[in-house]
Amino acid sequence: MIYKKVKTAVIGCGMISDIYLRNLKDVFSIIELDSCADQVDEKAKEKAERYGIKKRSVNEILEDKSIELIVNLTYASSHYEVTKAALEAGKHVYSEKCMSVTLQEAEELYSLAKKKNLRLSVAPDTFLGGSWQTARKITDSGLIGKPLLFNATLIRGYHMVKNDTDDSIRKFSVMYPGDGIPYDMGGYYLYNLINLFGPVKRVSGNSVTLHKVRPYLNPNNSHFEEPFSVETPNTLAATLEFSSGVMGNLLITSELFGNETSFQVYGDESILYLGDPNNFGDQIFIQTRGSDKTALPFTHPYLTDSRGIGAAELAWSIRKNRPQRISPEAGLHVMKILSAIEKCGKDGKYETLNDDFARPTPLSSLYYGGQCNEKLLSE
Repeated sequence: MIYKKVKTAVIGCGMISDIYLRNLKDVFSIIELDSCADQVDEKAKEKAERYGIKKRSVNEILEDKSIELIVNLTYASSHYEVTKAALEAGKHVYSEKCMSVTLQEAEELYSLAKKKNLRLSVAPDTFLGGSWQTARKITDSGLIGKPLLFNATLIRGYHMVKNDTDDSIRKFSVMYPGDGIPYDMGGYYLYNLINLFGPVKRVSGNSVTLHKVRPYLNPNNSHFEEPFSVETPNTLAATLEFSSGVMGNLLITSELFGNETSFQVYGDESILYLGDPNNFGDQIFIQTRGSDKTALPFTHPYLTDSRGIGAAELAWSIRKNRPQRISPEAGLHVMKILSAIEKCGKDGKYETLNDDFARPTPLSSLYYGGQCNEKLLSE
């Protein structure tokens, strides 16, 4: 059966948009990439010319009834505004990273999507990649025994500062609410954990903002050495207990130099060493009692940068009238987890979450022959 392509537009033409536009145009057959828009008109014009699509305004995209799906690649500070407008215009939405800046905004978007009977998928879609789908197959199969614990750590240095761009136009900085590293990169870890273990039942932890006032560091910046405020948590330490019984630690900071990640899952039979949740195809290793770490073969495709796979999976769910793998419940759940971690740091108590939703359905490995196969996404 031949399915009609889902006419799609991208809003937000920043630094991550190239890989999305390229893949949506050339890799995923279910997508008909129509146009792009950005509040900086020159950005949209350049991307449109590069990928052979239309440059349109946001309003033109929203008013076009033939466009069914919006891919929201704006900065976190604009997620709520753009997603809300798209839903109100009757469009399905895929949005990268976290749903919004605040839990209240996320709950409003969730309710709006339900009210309008529209699909809203919000997630870093790396968990649909080959490495993480292989990890899911391994943990589900019992190869490591019963998963008991995990330990996930991300260390980065966000010591960059604002440049001379007018932030009233750019509306972005990793120093602003919703763009700090817990929201910027924490979602990658949390979605992959949810994919492996399901919803979180209980949260304890702390998040802090180190060096709340700091100077501009770039000597080429016109504001060099002037102070500015950091308005977001930039260090997080949490213990998460999942409804499935798995427990573990999540440590994230943007205040140290370097770029280091570690992600281990401990079963009662073996230890699983996973890669960077920001990547699609990192090698997976296993270690059993009395043995060295051994590399495991991949069971799934999409090992290169396949950003856009989440939007394609959503498009297939529309055409086949089945639930999407990136559910709005999971998107809202991630916001609740991050909000709970901040709350725990303020009142010193753990937070209990009462969400109950199914883990994303794993992609089949039946058709894997070492190549990307869109049939995996269509099922």
